[in-house]
Amino acid sequence: MNLKMITLLTFTVLLSGCLYPNERMQENQATNDEQLAAVQQAVEEFSERNNGILPIHTRDQDTPLFIKYPVNFNSLKEENILGETPGNAYEQGGYYSYVIVDPREEPTVQVSDVRVTQTLSSINYEINIYRNNAGNPPYGESLGNGLFTINEDRVNLRDEPNVTSPYTGQDLDVVMTTQGEAVVDYRPDVYQLMESEDIDEYDGDLRYLLIEHYPIVPAFSPEMYLEDGQIVLKEGIVTE
Repeated sequence: MNLKMITLLTFTVLLSGCLYPNERMQENQATNDEQLAAVQQAVEEFSERNNGILPIHTRDQDTPLFIKYPVNFNSLKEENILGETPGNAYEQGGYYSYVIVDPREEPTVQVSDVRVTQTLSSINYEINIYRNNAGNPPYGESLGNGLFTINEDRVNLRDEPNVTSPYTGQDLDVVMTTQGEAVVDYRPDVYQLMESEDIDEYDGDLRYLLIEHYPIVPAFSPEMYLEDGQIVLKEGIVTE
């Protein structure tokens, strides 16, 4: 059993509390970690049967990396590898989209919170309305490295531009790229994780630190790096 698989199986408490709608939590809390493990096993078996091909839906090349390879449950069912789609999956009316991370080297099944996607879609809709009328996105304060706050006076948002963290439940700011694309600032979650795990140094994109410690991917996020003890956001959502 590889390290990533062991990490997934240790998050029973997280999965029972976070990966299900409240009304279904009691019904499914005993099997949440088992469902992730079952999908992981099914993906590996499908790959072995099909010469390394993964059971994924095809997405556009510009789809953000962490949601670029969603699991195709129909393919798993057609080969009788998986009996049913997990109850918390988006396909079943749940809040989570099952995705494959690192498909080339070590395909690992994790999930993306669909509620984050839906909130960002609403914000992007309002950004695009303003841009179509004004000719440019509703830039607010510059955060550096090609990122900006959203000027709330210029867009018709019903609520503050933020999302609920799929990791901690705290509010996370939604910021905007130079192109006017809404993205999530996961820095508070990373700071909290680094403090709890006593991490002082990290080489590379800190989004992968979240992936290493949680079975949830930081969808629609700019790159994050540790520089002089501070987490710095950098424009660009990697797509390959």
